[in-house]
Amino acid sequence: MRPLLILDCDEVILHFAAPFQQWLRETQDMELTFNSFSLTKNLRRIADDSLVAAEEFPALLDGFFAGGQELQQPVPGVVEALADLRKDMDIAVLTNIADAHSAMRISVLRRAGLDLPVHANRGPKGAAVAKMAQGRRAVFVDDLPPHHQSVADLAAAVGRLHMVADPVLRPLIAPAQAAHARIDDWPQAAPWIRARIEEGTGA
Repeated sequence: MRPLLILDCDEVILHFAAPFQQWLRETQDMELTFNSFSLTKNLRRIADDSLVAAEEFPALLDGFFAGGQELQQPVPGVVEALADLRKDMDIAVLTNIADAHSAMRISVLRRAGLDLPVHANRGPKGAAVAKMAQGRRAVFVDDLPPHHQSVADLAAAVGRLHMVADPVLRPLIAPAQAAHARIDDWPQAAPWIRARIEEGTGA
């Protein structure tokens, strides 16, 4: 059975922060800044500079996935890296997105030259990774530390690479303690993934 590379989408394959900023500004008259890694504490209405309530955020995020995903572009080097890696391993996307938005996510990825299966998820990703990687050598790549902890708890044999593709976000997210490594660009990440797969024993 071929090894498996399991990838988050936002800030691993596709840029998220800048397109989300653009969509909020152009469609919601809101400004998102990154003074800290807290989307809900850095979102304000442009008209009066008032803070947007945290309870409004889920609907805004859903709105972006419904109408703004086409603004997303692949992160530097990802298309070339995955084209090379998929010669020797299967690749799947595991993303926290509603099922209703999966078709658009697949379309955006294909437009970028990435014809990949997309698995929609809710909450921590450990259980999904464990199910996907069962019996296979596998590596998991994600930008959020809690997902690495979840995978460490439920699928410990899976290699875990912490990646934050956006240079603005990188200094705001501390390295995930449950990840095996932190690498933020694909030219360096791809060799690490290949080496980890080659030394892996299965999940």
